[in-house]
Amino acid sequence: MALLETKKLGINFDGLVALEDVDFAAEEGKITAVIGPNGAGKTTFFNLVAGFYTPTEGSVHFGGKDITRLKAYQRAEIGIARTFQNINLFKDMSVMDNALVGLHSRAKSNVVSSMLRTPAQRREEKALREEVMSYLEFMGLADCAQEKAGSLSYGMQKNLEIVRALALRPKVLLLDEPASGLNTQDLDELSGRITNIRDRGITVVLIEHKMDVVMSISDRIAVLNVGRKIADGTPEEVRSSREVIEAYLGKEDE
Repeated sequence: MALLETKKLGINFDGLVALEDVDFAAEEGKITAVIGPNGAGKTTFFNLVAGFYTPTEGSVHFGGKDITRLKAYQRAEIGIARTFQNINLFKDMSVMDNALVGLHSRAKSNVVSSMLRTPAQRREEKALREEVMSYLEFMGLADCAQEKAGSLSYGMQKNLEIVRALALRPKVLLLDEPASGLNTQDLDELSGRITNIRDRGITVVLIEHKMDVVMSISDRIAVLNVGRKIADGTPEEVRSSREVIEAYLGKEDE
């Protein structure tokens, strides 16, 4: 069953078509990769799904409901979280405090109770910190919870972004090039953690250029090229698609 779905999705900017007629489905509890050459429209597609852009055609559906007109924060509240290609952390804040940002929308304490440090506010803060610590442990960051985020290695900062998204308790996690800039060891660890996220029951959709990662962890793959979907299937089906090979490598001379 498709938890996240788009129908005939498209957008143009001042007449320039960036994405057109894209049908897409991410099955619940699966990892679905979105791949394609540079300029294929992958990040634009994510921005439409996450609510950062409003489509000029088509629709976005989540859990069977049309969410096309929901704002980005509303989509986050119903269970769609995302990371970004470029790391966007609060570098001078601690790892713990960066992760807690992801829980902000779920906190019930108001400004007054936070200033007065009421018993209810202290209980809530303790519970949120314990929850965040469990995510930090899951992503291998528990030992540096009190360090500044800016002091972490590039790979660990990537992991922290995923922690912040997990803190939203998402049903769907959108990962935008999580493997970019990582070394071989970090790649292996990341692949295992993304698989573990899926095994926790979270549906994962990722944009990625590293084909070894994509092919090893994806249940299905959708391929975009010049703003249109050109293939959709299992890793084996996509790997053998002539149209996909041509999009990546160019057509062979006759």
